[in-house]
Amino acid sequence: MRKWLVALALAAPACASTLAPPPAHVAVSTQIVTRDRDTTEPELFARAEREMRDEDWTDAKRDFELLLQSDPSPSILPTVLFDLGTTYEALGDRPLAAAAYHRLADKFPALASSRIALVRCVWLHSFLEEWKPLGDTGEALLARADLDPLDQMAALAARGLSRAELGQTDLALVDVEKGIDILEEHRFGMVGKLPPAGAALKFALAETRRVATERIALQPAIGAGGAGWGADFVAKVSARCAGLLEAQRAYADAMRTTDPHFAMMAGYRLGAMYEKLHAELMSIPPDGFAKNEHQRQIFYGIMHVRYRALLDKALIMLNATLDVADKLGDKSPWVDRGRAAKAAMEKDLADEKATIAKLPWTEAEIEKALRIMQDKAEKEASSKH
Repeated sequence: MRKWLVALALAAPACASTLAPPPAHVAVSTQIVTRDRDTTEPELFARAEREMRDEDWTDAKRDFELLLQSDPSPSILPTVLFDLGTTYEALGDRPLAAAAYHRLADKFPALASSRIALVRCVWLHSFLEEWKPLGDTGEALLARADLDPLDQMAALAARGLSRAELGQTDLALVDVEKGIDILEEHRFGMVGKLPPAGAALKFALAETRRVATERIALQPAIGAGGAGWGADFVAKVSARCAGLLEAQRAYADAMRTTDPHFAMMAGYRLGAMYEKLHAELMSIPPDGFAKNEHQRQIFYGIMHVRYRALLDKALIMLNATLDVADKLGDKSPWVDRGRAAKAAMEKDLADEKATIAKLPWTEAEIEKALRIMQDKAEKEASSKH
């Protein structure tokens, strides 16, 4: 990852004819005081660039920041900002990296390095869950005339994901579908893994489906006055599960990527989606079903045995994602969130099993009763047709 950052940072200036020339051509002799000696702007710039190439990130950060504090000449300022953003990224300081990239894009919008900086901000804001800045970054990219297909995909993914997370799922879907059209037109990821921009689109699609599906509320499933379950309960659960499966397919696509961060984000979100549905189902009160303690116990046993598979599925997804993160050495906050979610789910499962063990029936007996009830319901349904 760090070598990729260095390579892209060093290549970025070369792709823009309007960028500053190499340090050796900078004819500026302003004296700058560093911690070890006095130096000139060209000398400090050359040293910072060398430190970055050597992946000496801490010293490179110090020297690039000194250059910024010294009010560098316009000929090197774009490169300083871009490389400082790269350095912050390598050190894991994503907010400062995004700030440096945005400063470059705002001050020098015509440069090709500004386009690259904005694309990087798509990943940074997504990772940090900064939805409004993510949408603004997508807008800024879409306003440019120098986007290639991958950049267009990243921009549409950024605006689409922002809209989805802010609740504008219809508008989000328009952006995401436009991006996926580009993805399919150019056959990106048809063989092998998706590029990061493709993963961003699939993640945005999954989030759009998740947000829209989770609007289907399950709690109002109880009939008026607690007289019984609402007639639409089964339909609502079925709709939630159908939406969950659609989102799952998109999350799975997003995990098939060269970008480990989007893979981790998608795996975490997928597990959290199953856990959320399980939690909502478990929070439904038994008032419309149970009239006494015995019936409440039946309700508890059936609900928890019937829908425990959702937690099992969530744990499978999280374990698979965390295994990949361990192999890659990923130490990001998303990994920490995944581990915390896994621990919480494992505790919930243990608590459920302990409670069910105290009931007057075994899990096997509850599962047998569920199968009988399901077979009966299916026969009644088929007889009506």
